Amino acid sequence: MTTVLFVHGTGVREPGYGASLERVREGFAAVRPDVVVAPCYWGGEAGSTLGSHGLSIPGYGSGRAVPSPEPDARDVEFWGLLYLDPLLELRLLASGSGPRTELAPGARPAGEALASAALALAGDDVLRGLLDAAGIGGEFAAAVASVLTSPDGRDFLRSPLAAAEPDALVRAFVAESVRRALGDGDAAPPLDGTARDAAVDRAAALLPGEAGTHRGPVTRRAGKLAGRLVLGIASAQAVKRRSALTDAAHPAAGDVLLYLARGGAVREAVAAAVREAAPPVVVLAHSLGGIASLDLLVLRELPEVALLVTVGSQAPFLYELGALPSLEHGAPLPAHVPPWINVYDRRDLLAYLGAGVFPGRVRDVEVDGRQPFPLAHSAYWGNPELYRLLAAELP
Repeated sequence: MTTVLFVHGTGVREPGYGASLERVREGFAAVRPDVVVAPCYWGGEAGSTLGSHGLSIPGYGSGRAVPSPEPDARDVEFWGLLYLDPLLELRLLASGSGPRTELAPGARPAGEALASAALALAGDDVLRGLLDAAGIGGEFAAAVASVLTSPDGRDFLRSPLAAAEPDALVRAFVAESVRRALGDGDAAPPLDGTARDAAVDRAAALLPGEAGTHRGPVTRRAGKLAGRLVLGIASAQAVKRRSALTDAAHPAAGDVLLYLARGGAVREAVAAAVREAAPPVVVLAHSLGGIASLDLLVLRELPEVALLVTVGSQAPFLYELGALPSLEHGAPLPAHVPPWINVYDRRDLLAYLGAGVFPGRVRDVEVDGRQPFPLAHSAYWGNPELYRLLAAELP
């Protein structure tokens, strides 16, 4: 029986790793129920920590906490803006809709009917299934209530565009659900962008009115607003929030720096997990975990490993830079390194190609998680396409 050893990437800690491990198990259970998915959690013992409790950081501990057919690329990037500000589209639509129209005596405002229908969305079985597949089913009902009762949500419902743009309201519900799902966790949850889009279509179809297509001009205006947001964060707020920003960033950056300086502990954690697994073993390694796994297999012959699968990994890039710890640039992979599949998403800016720098030794496989960066870097585990592709490759 094949064992898939799931090796996490940089910055991952519990309970985030456990949630991703269960998602990977569910993914393989749907296509290869004979496969055993075993853990390799190295972040707890071999991951980076602030050994002196932040004494090297000016003002540490005094800052404020940070609150918790082919898809159109612009659409995916627009989701990135909505994840930052779920009410952005509603606010821009309401501000550009012009004066409110007078209602006939006894007529019911379109926004009132829209809000009532929105509160009933969670009762639709098909929509609930799509939301669960997208990874946000548990957050949706609270997100709907939050959007509808927000000042921006109420302004939108009172605007003339409410009846013509129910899909904008649904996107706000879904984006708020994603914001809540992200929470204060140490790693982004795996979210399925295709299921997200299907959930939006289903919910919009259940609401009164006609699904709108006003997103183009909104996107341009939202882009200007997002630019101002980024500049603001990069100035005084970044100084005020340095402690919180350090807490959020140092596990990921620290793991990389620690590994490149002293990576033996991470490699040994992977080796120990391989020894405990029943062969044949497939090492499924994400991000920095892919670097460590490749280094281990270069430095040590492990015949029980039948296949290496790196996902969103920087190993080829480090090799090209001459910074891969186990192998200088120009040196070939040793013959004992097992077959290697390298999975990447074009929107994942931390994913690199291996076939060009290791000709004949690695096969690059592209998937599309339909998520903007940085969520694209963790969206692999929520993408059914990944498991379908790997099902035929596993021994």
